Amino acid sequence: MEFLSNEWYEAANQALQDVDIGNTDLSVAYVFGQSSHCIILTDGKASVSRECESVDVTLRQTRDVAEELRKGSLSALTAIQECLIEVEGDVGRLLAARDALAAVD
Repeated sequence: MEFLSNEWYEAANQALQDVDIGNTDLSVAYVFGQSSHCIILTDGKASVSRECESVDVTLRQTRDVAEELRKGSLSALTAIQECLIEVEGDVGRLLAARDALAAVD
């Protein structure tokens, strides 16, 4: 299944149906090259979408970094520490949502 294809979104949202994110309310945009997607955490549910109406945090990285993150050969924390990911927005909310984001991951 191709990453970010229609089938990928369907499968990802299906997999996220039973993930408990508690009362976290956050939207995170992942931008790489000309592509992007958004993880939305709200009302105790998680979902992924091609677009967000508004985002709390934007994470920008190259396509290569995004691929390494997806494969698990690079951790997000390491990528941020090495300035491979540019973080924009409310970093405090991002850190507060780390458990919910780990559940989604």
